[in-house]
Amino acid sequence: MFNETRIGTATVVEFIRPDGTVEPMNVDLHYRSDDPHAVTLRFHTRDQESTWLVGRELLSDGLLSPAGLGDVRLRPHHGDVLVLELFTEDSHAVFHLSFDELHRFLESTYAVVPAGREVLDFDLLLKDLLA
Repeated sequence: MFNETRIGTATVVEFIRPDGTVEPMNVDLHYRSDDPHAVTLRFHTRDQESTWLVGRELLSDGLLSPAGLGDVRLRPHHGDVLVLELFTEDSHAVFHLSFDELHRFLESTYAVVPAGREVLDFDLLLKDLLA
Protein backbone atom coordinates (compact mmCIF):
# COMPACT_ATOMS: atom_id res chain seq x y z
CA MET A 1 0.00 0.00 0.00
CA PHE A 2 1.23 3.47 -0.87
CA ASN A 3 1.05 6.25 1.73
CA GLU A 4 0.05 9.52 0.13
CA THR A 5 1.26 12.83 1.53
CA ARG A 6 -0.28 16.14 0.55
CA ILE A 7 1.37 19.53 0.90
CA GLY A 8 -0.33 22.83 0.26
CA THR A 9 0.16 26.52 0.75
CA ALA A 10 -1.66 29.68 -0.15
CA THR A 11 0.06 32.79 -1.39
CA VAL A 12 -0.64 36.02 -3.21
CA VAL A 13 0.97 36.77 -6.56
CA GLU A 14 0.84 39.87 -8.73
CA PHE A 15 -1.09 39.50 -11.96
CA ILE A 16 0.46 41.86 -14.51
CA ARG A 17 -2.35 43.08 -16.73
CA PRO A 18 -1.66 43.74 -20.44
CA ASP A 19 -1.81 47.49 -19.73
CA GLY A 20 0.93 47.09 -17.09
CA THR A 21 -1.25 47.56 -14.04
CA VAL A 22 -0.88 45.07 -11.21
CA GLU A 23 -3.63 43.13 -9.44
CA PRO A 24 -3.03 40.87 -6.44
CA MET A 25 -4.31 37.34 -6.98
CA ASN A 26 -4.67 34.45 -4.54
CA VAL A 27 -2.97 31.21 -5.57
CA ASP A 28 -3.03 27.81 -3.89
CA LEU A 29 -0.10 25.46 -4.49
CA HIS A 30 -0.70 21.74 -3.96
CA TYR A 31 1.59 18.73 -4.11
CA ARG A 32 0.72 15.05 -3.74
CA SER A 33 3.32 12.36 -3.22
CA ASP A 34 1.27 9.95 -5.36
CA ASP A 35 1.79 12.35 -8.32
CA PRO A 36 5.39 13.29 -7.49
CA HIS A 37 6.31 15.13 -10.69
CA ALA A 38 3.46 17.67 -10.57
CA VAL A 39 2.42 20.76 -8.65
CA THR A 40 -1.12 22.10 -8.97
CA LEU A 41 -1.50 25.88 -9.11
CA ARG A 42 -5.04 27.11 -8.48
CA PHE A 43 -5.54 30.82 -9.29
CA HIS A 44 -8.55 32.57 -7.72
CA THR A 45 -10.15 35.71 -9.07
CA ARG A 46 -13.33 37.35 -7.86
CA ASP A 47 -15.60 35.24 -10.03
CA GLN A 48 -13.60 32.30 -11.38
CA GLU A 49 -10.83 29.82 -10.79
CA SER A 50 -8.12 28.56 -13.10
CA THR A 51 -6.09 25.42 -12.42
CA TRP A 52 -2.71 24.57 -13.94
CA LEU A 53 -0.71 21.38 -13.48
CA VAL A 54 2.99 22.26 -13.61
CA GLY A 55 6.10 20.10 -13.44
CA ARG A 56 7.86 20.30 -10.08
CA GLU A 57 11.22 20.17 -11.84
CA LEU A 58 10.27 23.12 -14.08
CA LEU A 59 9.40 25.19 -10.99
CA SER A 60 12.63 24.18 -9.30
CA ASP A 61 14.73 24.97 -12.38
CA GLY A 62 12.95 28.31 -12.83
CA LEU A 63 14.13 29.51 -9.44
CA LEU A 64 17.64 29.98 -10.82
CA SER A 65 17.37 30.29 -14.60
CA PRO A 66 14.71 30.47 -17.32
CA ALA A 67 12.74 27.21 -17.52
CA GLY A 68 9.93 25.95 -19.69
CA LEU A 69 9.41 26.10 -23.43
CA GLY A 70 5.69 25.48 -23.77
CA ASP A 71 2.58 26.65 -21.93
CA VAL A 72 4.38 27.36 -18.65
CA ARG A 73 7.56 29.40 -18.27
CA LEU A 74 9.30 30.59 -15.12
CA ARG A 75 12.36 32.78 -14.74
CA PRO A 76 14.13 34.91 -12.16
CA HIS A 77 13.47 38.64 -12.41
CA HIS A 78 14.84 41.25 -9.99
CA GLY A 79 15.77 40.41 -6.41
CA ASP A 80 13.24 38.07 -4.82
CA VAL A 81 10.86 38.19 -7.80
CA LEU A 82 10.13 35.43 -10.29
CA VAL A 83 8.15 35.85 -13.51
CA LEU A 84 5.62 33.12 -14.28
CA GLU A 85 4.07 33.11 -17.75
CA LEU A 86 1.09 30.95 -18.70
CA PHE A 87 0.08 30.55 -22.34
CA THR A 88 -3.11 29.23 -23.90
CA GLU A 89 -4.18 29.27 -27.54
CA ASP A 90 -5.80 32.67 -27.08
CA SER A 91 -4.17 34.29 -24.07
CA HIS A 92 -0.94 34.99 -22.23
CA ALA A 93 -0.88 35.74 -18.49
CA VAL A 94 2.10 37.12 -16.57
CA PHE A 95 2.56 36.91 -12.81
CA HIS A 96 5.20 38.03 -10.36
CA LEU A 97 5.78 35.76 -7.39
CA SER A 98 8.14 35.48 -4.48
CA PHE A 99 11.29 33.39 -4.88
CA ASP A 100 11.34 32.71 -1.13
CA GLU A 101 7.74 31.48 -0.98
CA LEU A 102 8.09 29.16 -3.97
CA HIS A 103 11.47 27.92 -2.73
CA ARG A 104 10.04 27.08 0.74
CA PHE A 105 7.10 25.24 -0.84
CA LEU A 106 9.34 23.22 -3.15
CA GLU A 107 11.72 22.37 -0.30
CA SER A 108 8.76 20.92 1.61
CA THR A 109 7.88 18.74 -1.39
CA TYR A 110 11.47 17.52 -1.73
CA ALA A 111 11.48 16.64 1.98
CA VAL A 112 8.60 14.24 1.21
CA VAL A 113 9.82 12.96 -2.17
CA PRO A 114 13.49 13.76 -2.90
CA ALA A 115 14.56 14.55 -6.45
CA GLY A 116 15.26 11.35 -8.35
CA ARG A 117 13.10 9.30 -5.97
CA GLU A 118 9.77 9.99 -7.69
CA VAL A 119 7.75 6.79 -8.05
CA LEU A 120 4.24 6.53 -9.41
CA ASP A 121 1.74 4.17 -7.79
CA PHE A 122 0.39 2.57 -10.96
CA ASP A 123 -2.37 0.71 -9.10
CA LEU A 124 -3.67 4.00 -7.71
CA LEU A 125 -3.28 5.69 -11.10
CA LEU A 126 -5.24 2.91 -12.81
CA LYS A 127 -7.93 3.09 -10.14
CA ASP A 128 -8.25 6.87 -10.69
CA LEU A 129 -8.43 6.43 -14.47
CA LEU A 130 -11.16 3.81 -14.22
CA ALA A 131 -13.21 5.72 -11.64
